[in-house]
Amino acid sequence: MTGSALESSEKQLTIRFFLALGGYFILHILLRVILSDSLDYDEAEQALLGQWLLAGYTEQPPLYTWLQHFLFVLFGKNVFAVSLLKNGLLFLTYSCVYFAACEILKDRRSAILATFSILLIPQIGWESQRDMTHTTLVVFAASATLWQTMRLVQNRSIANYCILGLFLGIGIMAKANFALFATVLFLTLCSFVEGRKILFTRKLIVSLAVIAVFTGTYFVWMAGNQDIVFSATHKFKRGIEHSWLLGTISLITKSFLFLTPLWLICCIVFPSGFGRNDNPDPGFHRRFIGRYMLFLFLALLVVVLLFKVTYVKDRWLQPLLFAAPIYFFSRLSPTGISSQKFKTYLGIVLVAALAVYCAFTIRVVGASAIKNFCRLNYPFNAMAADLRKSGFTEGLIISDNRFLAGNFHFRFPSGMAIVPDYRFETLVEPGRYSSVAVLWKADESLTIPADLDSFLRETYAISAADYPVDYFEHPYLFAHSETVTLAAMFIPLPPVLANRSSAQ
Repeated sequence: MTGSALESSEKQLTIRFFLALGGYFILHILLRVILSDSLDYDEAEQALLGQWLLAGYTEQPPLYTWLQHFLFVLFGKNVFAVSLLKNGLLFLTYSCVYFAACEILKDRRSAILATFSILLIPQIGWESQRDMTHTTLVVFAASATLWQTMRLVQNRSIANYCILGLFLGIGIMAKANFALFATVLFLTLCSFVEGRKILFTRKLIVSLAVIAVFTGTYFVWMAGNQDIVFSATHKFKRGIEHSWLLGTISLITKSFLFLTPLWLICCIVFPSGFGRNDNPDPGFHRRFIGRYMLFLFLALLVVVLLFKVTYVKDRWLQPLLFAAPIYFFSRLSPTGISSQKFKTYLGIVLVAALAVYCAFTIRVVGASAIKNFCRLNYPFNAMAADLRKSGFTEGLIISDNRFLAGNFHFRFPSGMAIVPDYRFETLVEPGRYSSVAVLWKADESLTIPADLDSFLRETYAISAADYPVDYFEHPYLFAHSETVTLAAMFIPLPPVLANRSSAQ
């Protein structure tokens, strides 16, 4: 095949790759919109937080919520806007992995296989579709930063340092564990002469300046809201005795499971990748990705031992191990990937993609058959109709549950929804609302939960005991007979009390 013919063939292959990739995520958006207009937990949290454009919200950085807020402005508060952001970020993630793989592997077929391999990592291919927000954004930031770093090896221009600063800023504003990825990347670069040329130059100041501009307002907010920022430290499980052993075992086990079934399928189709490195090209990029994997596990081990972490969660590994497929295919010579193996591997990926579609559908439509109802089965439209029949058409929604608050805000978009503990009550415009709907899950508590009771008393001087509780029972979506019950308390809110929250 001549050079021009080969180039044309590779371009066509790349076009087909992006068409398939784009089609995959467009179908996910359509499926999500068709299946249910209820939001999952993380999605509902974004519906709740996306009511405002603030410097900070919760223990998580605010960038995802900013993006979601603008999509709500453009498309309205609906499931489409929620799914569009998530799938758009996933499309960009896979695209950046592909471009990074092209830089590292120097072979488009290998890059395509490495990219589609992400679908064989359930924590990314499945969980990111099921209910992920900030983690989805941070994986995009990590993949984009890896790609841009590889580009800097070839061209250390000011423009490329600006782009690097932008991607690093996105990562910082996406999720706190991006710092670990950045640390691993920094250590890996320091271990190479080519990498040190990227880091130890005055041009890096440009990247730092972009980061400072992008993250400045958030760090100012963090300084004044440390109680919120560090409220998630309980997520790290600590052991008093043998924490080093428990943490190490958890790290090894979770890393192994994270890459399952990817490693098993690679072993079947490309067994030579688990033997001696058969790639004759010892170039910088291939050595870089191998050393990145080494520093990655060393850094994780240090974190586990230093902070006495006894339980490693799968999603913590996403912005780190997304590059594992690139490392695996760096061990294979492009000439060793025959046309038959290439098609076989893509066939397996296609089956995995169809399995994700089927699983996503069955967990909602077949919930009654599998005896497991998910949050997408909640009948929020029917419950919202009950609230309207009770006289609540607009007002303040207060719940102890972000899931309820976010979903009901979608049903009453002209109102406002708040939850205790995050000071959102100070954002309620004084005197705007004359009624309050206090909502909680009656299946968990028939009486008003203690935190809601104390919140009403301390914030609005309202005694919940003075008001009756209404219960609204409806079958789950796609249920035979199973039902869910909502508890609601309707409270008139005089202007003098409505002003109280904003005065605090």
